[in-house]
Amino acid sequence: MICDHEQMVMAVSDEFVAQFGDAEGVQISMAPGRVNLIGEYTDFNDGFVFPMTLNRGVYIAARARADTTIRLWSSQYRELVVFDLDNNARTEPGSWPCYSAGVACELLKQGLISRGFDAIIDGNLDLQAGLSSSAALEVATAVSLRALFGFELDQVALVKLCHHVEHHYAEVFCGVMDQFACGTGEAGHALFLDCRSLAYENVPVALGDYRILIMNTGVKRALATSAYNERRAQCDEAVRRLVDGGIKAESLRDVSMEQLEANKQLLPDLILRRARHVIGENQRVIDAVAVLKAGDLNRLGALMLESHRSLSEDFEVSCEELDILIDGLSKSGAVLGARMTGAGFGGCAVALVAADATQNLVEELSSRYSEQFGLTLTTMVLDDNRSAGVITIS
Repeated sequence: MICDHEQMVMAVSDEFVAQFGDAEGVQISMAPGRVNLIGEYTDFNDGFVFPMTLNRGVYIAARARADTTIRLWSSQYRELVVFDLDNNARTEPGSWPCYSAGVACELLKQGLISRGFDAIIDGNLDLQAGLSSSAALEVATAVSLRALFGFELDQVALVKLCHHVEHHYAEVFCGVMDQFACGTGEAGHALFLDCRSLAYENVPVALGDYRILIMNTGVKRALATSAYNERRAQCDEAVRRLVDGGIKAESLRDVSMEQLEANKQLLPDLILRRARHVIGENQRVIDAVAVLKAGDLNRLGALMLESHRSLSEDFEVSCEELDILIDGLSKSGAVLGARMTGAGFGGCAVALVAADATQNLVEELSSRYSEQFGLTLTTMVLDDNRSAGVITIS
């Protein structure tokens, strides 16, 4: 997999020529993936999240057509999909074309585009690793088409459109965090987002001698068929039971930990634990933003470990591989904190690690992990991150 930004730009440009003949009028856009530093399963509960974009993402080379034909080529899948925009063609939910096709169809419905386009889609994100490759594809497509056809759509409206596509074309009923992070996150910052009001703040990330380390367990998860929607239903059930018991709330965002504990007899144990995670996680996000601003990285690390314990024990969205990896990280003196990130059931862990100890730690953990699980642990050190946008217009 190509990881370098400049190499990715060249790769999609060259692939465009190979598939569509020449590069005249081609425009290249990119949207980064994201890692969630803290705040898991809070977004669809109207809560708070604190993701950060990556320096990897989805790259699209695109050129407008005079007709209504859309041709999408995936460099990773080596597959061409062709459809007519006027027919509002539907693609299989969760398939790679559904994200770009969904964005195009929604823009057509809003009267923002009326012509087709040719596009090369490539990326340097590990797929199904919990780094928001699908959201990055949606955002990259929307950013590309906005520049190609010159329509006006502010970034928050663009993010909302991409979120709608995830629900209605991919049929994954996620919260808004992934699309919002990929679309509005800024280089050098993490994004503090209120998922109810969509108020957000890009918070500078100054880690000094520490780095963010992302470790992909190699355990593949299929979000659309995982327990994601089940957890969402369980959170909704917790709210219904609490409201029936006299608590005023529209979502778990409105319930304090004190209220939950005082009314825990209203909830079955499993539903109580689900609610306890969400309510506690919201507070951990608020605390994490404050301690990062204050430069208290030790406390930030402690909050990450608390978050993982809650995700593993109360929300039950971790897995053996993640739990053992987090345990190994937490026992290293070079690590301030670690947690699973993303929807769980596999995917990635994120850790706050001393920069000068990262290489030795990765080698040690990778060897141990391979022996125990027979899987390859792939890693990424986040030295910088990127913002979504147009890269070049040729």
